[in-house]
Amino acid sequence: MHSDYTTIRISAADGIGHIMLDRPRALNAFNAALMAEVTTALRAFETDRSVRAVVLSGEGRAFSAGFDLKEAALNNYTTAAEWRGAIEADFDFIMQFWECRKPTIAAVHGFCVGGGLELAMACDLVIAGEDALFGQPEVRFGSGIVAMLVPWMVGPKLAKDILLSGNDRIPASRAAEIGLITEKVAAGSHLERAMEKAREIAQAAPLSVELTKRAINRGFDIRGMRSALLAAAETEVLIEASAGEERREFNRIRGEEGLKEAIAWRDARYR
Repeated sequence: MHSDYTTIRISAADGIGHIMLDRPRALNAFNAALMAEVTTALRAFETDRSVRAVVLSGEGRAFSAGFDLKEAALNNYTTAAEWRGAIEADFDFIMQFWECRKPTIAAVHGFCVGGGLELAMACDLVIAGEDALFGQPEVRFGSGIVAMLVPWMVGPKLAKDILLSGNDRIPASRAAEIGLITEKVAAGSHLERAMEKAREIAQAAPLSVELTKRAINRGFDIRGMRSALLAAAETEVLIEASAGEERREFNRIRGEEGLKEAIAWRDARYR
């Protein structure tokens, strides 16, 4: 397994593989390098027979702020075909944690928003510190959602309340109430508790664990989850390629004044 990663840190002990997102200055936003390194690490853990569960966490002040908007701006996609290729890659990055043969556990603190929330939702368990904040603000700046897992976790009414408003300040206590996360713990203890849960799983029979996870996921597929997610991803292609008024203004401010100012403009409209 690689030891020269630049955007993540990894370790393995006692049957637990640990991937830590390590772009703290960017709130662990997903750029191309991070996505490639996470994929390599997860595949290595998945094929390592000594690893029985995988924990995913974030360095610094946040779990993750989602996909890197600065890198997205540099790509300058304009056509549906260009956006489709990018969104398919983003979708596969998120869903590999759902599809991993081994259990995956997200240890969350601070911001877990946008693609960060999607990544946490793709994990089998989510352990969050009470300082965690969840949400999907995409509609606030004319964007869409790559892997629309939230409706499958909390149901359509609560999902619409979250997604149609662009709420990105859902506290961990509320997230636990509605089933967005598995467990809320004291601030700062999220990783320790996630490791405890991983060790519990690692003590079980690995084949039974793998097949049980597969059966649960298969149940969601029978209910149409994957087809719905792919349809939602195609909607995301349409949203991005259409570039509505809000998206154009967000991009204009980002280009002229910087990403920080564009986000401030976005948030000021909802105060």
